[in-house]
Amino acid sequence: MKNELHQSGSLYLKQHANNPVHWQLWSEELLAQAAQEQRLLVVSIGYSSCHWCHVMEEESFEDAEVAALMNTHFTSIKIDREERPDLDARFMSAVQLMTGQGGWPLNCIALPDGTPVWGGTYFSKADWMAALSQIAQMWQETPERVEAYATQMREGLLDMVQVSKSGTPGSFVASDLEDVLIPWMRGWDERNGGLTHAPKFPMPSNYSYLLQHGILSQNDKTCSFVYTTLQKMALGGINDFVHGGFTRYATDRFWKVPHFEKMLYDNAQLIGLYAKAYRTNPQELYAQTLAHTVNWLQKEMKLDSGLYAAALDADSPTPENGREEGGYYTWHKRELEAMALPHFEAFKWYFDISEHSAWEGKFILHRTQPIKQLAERLNSDSAAANTLLLQWQQAVAKASNDRIQTHPKPLRDPKALTCWNALLVVGLCEAHRALPENGYDAAAISLLETLLQRVWRDGQVAHQYLNHTAQGEGFLDDYSSLGQALIAGFLLTGNQVYLAQATTIAQRIESLFPLEGAFRVYTNDVAASWQKQLEIEDNVIPSANSIWAHFFQSLGTLVNRSDWKDQAQQATRSVHSKVFKYGPNFSNWLELGLLQAFGAKELVVTGPGAKAAAEELQRTNYQPGTMVLFSEESSELVHFKGRVGDTLTYYLCSNATCQLPTTQREKLLQQWKA
Repeated sequence: MKNELHQSGSLYLKQHANNPVHWQLWSEELLAQAAQEQRLLVVSIGYSSCHWCHVMEEESFEDAEVAALMNTHFTSIKIDREERPDLDARFMSAVQLMTGQGGWPLNCIALPDGTPVWGGTYFSKADWMAALSQIAQMWQETPERVEAYATQMREGLLDMVQVSKSGTPGSFVASDLEDVLIPWMRGWDERNGGLTHAPKFPMPSNYSYLLQHGILSQNDKTCSFVYTTLQKMALGGINDFVHGGFTRYATDRFWKVPHFEKMLYDNAQLIGLYAKAYRTNPQELYAQTLAHTVNWLQKEMKLDSGLYAAALDADSPTPENGREEGGYYTWHKRELEAMALPHFEAFKWYFDISEHSAWEGKFILHRTQPIKQLAERLNSDSAAANTLLLQWQQAVAKASNDRIQTHPKPLRDPKALTCWNALLVVGLCEAHRALPENGYDAAAISLLETLLQRVWRDGQVAHQYLNHTAQGEGFLDDYSSLGQALIAGFLLTGNQVYLAQATTIAQRIESLFPLEGAFRVYTNDVAASWQKQLEIEDNVIPSANSIWAHFFQSLGTLVNRSDWKDQAQQATRSVHSKVFKYGPNFSNWLELGLLQAFGAKELVVTGPGAKAAAEELQRTNYQPGTMVLFSEESSELVHFKGRVGDTLTYYLCSNATCQLPTTQREKLLQQWKA
């Protein structure tokens, strides 16, 4: 064998193409060959922007001694988790069963048929070689012990599916959601935002749910916690002040020190979250953060295809190191002093450039105070302070560009993932509702149309677009998130073609992803029952099943398909008993629980000027659980049929029943907020 990763288009796999390890690409043919030769597998999974993946590569996979051991005793397979989330989920479940935790790099030893028998995440060279040697010896001397453990693992993975399906169904009422909140609140860091422990992840779906619950339940404490978290994240080092964009997480409890990789999915969801917050609490910081993030996405992450890249690496070269975490983003004090920044003493105070605040000898630009405090220190107003802040940002950005030869940009992973791009469509639609003058509607529709052109063929959705080609069969989250993006496009434009396309996708979901109880399988392309995945718990990205349930709930409401709404409601009821122990793992489901507890509404605007009226209503009012739709022309859709006349008219509907129409905006607002 030899290293075959040069044959792949994946940036992550190409990064390992020159390793002395004889890495192979996952295929059924390879598994059959391993079975014939009775060789155990090493399955190593990561992604291009993963810092610890790079560390383990340098320590182990580039080492001739480690490679000789792996090549002699194992068939070694490298997998890009973003290309094959189905395989990643399978092996992650196994490692979680073995160790109680997971992460990347994910490294497993498996039988020739792919059954995991041992695994973990990052290993030092010594630990990795010791484990390989022991398991290789066991396979040679007592293979029945390895086979017995594989049998236990298959049973354990089957049990995980059953546990996911189990639970006592129940409909959500308002008191349930209060009960979910009580243990959740114990972990709140009300001073710094986020949870009390480090690392701190942005977790957009968590704070989106908490914001909506706080508004509907009139819980000022919950809303205040969300606003504090959003402020601290925006000011902290996790938000790149110079270039824009949020990094994947902060390693400390103050949001100061980021783990420097930037992911499309985080930023896509965060612009939507800041947009929602701005509509209910119009802080200038939220609008600035939203705009800065979108500008970064369009400047640094948009590909020639019109889609958006998956990620930026955490590491990059510097004069001191061939690969340095945060090397592109951090600064020596002498570099900052050389920029001749205006009001430099205020700059040092505002960004905590002090003797004891350096990180590994360099400084991470993070803001320690809201703009109001900077204005007070300068004896000026906030407008002048914002002007100075922009001058600082532009000066440091220029300095960053000037040192590009010695501090090059981190590598960008050019794969365009369908799900993550669809999340961005939804985020841009939310951004337009908050700041309609910024052109985010055009950006959202342009991306949606490009997605349809690149990854959708005859009702089938590809998983990604790379090297001018749609690649891989879509998974449940790809189909469901694209469906949600189409609904967002319809609600933004009123274009009913998007609803027709969403309906086609819903029909494909029913045929491609069978129900297991109340939930749908992540992919039906499995050879054995133990390989099935039911993705139910929400994480940094909402789970595939919760995205699907939101999609069917919304589409069923719009096209009058009660069976689709029933499926979404049944799935939501099926997680009811699961949410009380750890609500954050089900935050996207809990948004559907809000609809059961507080009711779902449709605000229908018809007649001349309906689009502008609907946009103005949404800009100045954020009412969770209300779908706002408009039409200026006659339509056969259930919400518009017989309701589009010569006068701008408002209808407030719930459970297929509408209140008396009104032409008076103030009366509509009274009905809506009652």
